[in-house]
Amino acid sequence: MPRSRPTFVRLSVVAYRATSYDVPLWVNPNRRSGRWNIAGGEPTQYMTLDAEAPFAELLRHENLQTEEEASHYFSTVWQLSVESDLIVDYRTFELAEAAGFEADALVNDDHERCQAEAQWLMSQEARGVVSPSAALPGSVNLTLFGPRVCVPWGTDVELASSIPAQKLTTGRPPAGLTNSVRYYGQPEPLLQAYLENARRNG
Repeated sequence: MPRSRPTFVRLSVVAYRATSYDVPLWVNPNRRSGRWNIAGGEPTQYMTLDAEAPFAELLRHENLQTEEEASHYFSTVWQLSVESDLIVDYRTFELAEAAGFEADALVNDDHERCQAEAQWLMSQEARGVVSPSAALPGSVNLTLFGPRVCVPWGTDVELASSIPAQKLTTGRPPAGLTNSVRYYGQPEPLLQAYLENARRNG
């Protein structure tokens, strides 16, 4: 059965992203597939809504599970001022299910369903999606579809593709963060609680 057009929200948030290169945003297609993109497709910008989560995403992606391994990893965390309409809000499992998207797909190690969902959302003119962090349970990620360019922090933005950004810090992941990261193959506790609650009430 055809799905209804998604419900959009407007976001005005400070977001964060960790990179090993000198810019946090890009206009070219991503070279690697991610949760909400396929390599070579539409440029896709990944960021988080709290400052600790970018390092968690990197630790998960690089599979750095010990303090010793994490202590050798350096990255720059950027702060971005994002204002955008046409954002789809899947920040909770309940919101995703209510919109007709499977809750477990949001944090599943297999990204295929999210990649297909991103293609559908873009066909509905969505500019991005907020969703649970698969790396740091309880945190929220923001993914923007399409090219974006950095402008200096504090700039009055006139183009939707421009995002004020500044470097926040360069260094190692916070001590102890490896204990909070959910690595590939591990269960997601908030999803498990949601599914158990749904079973009890179903």
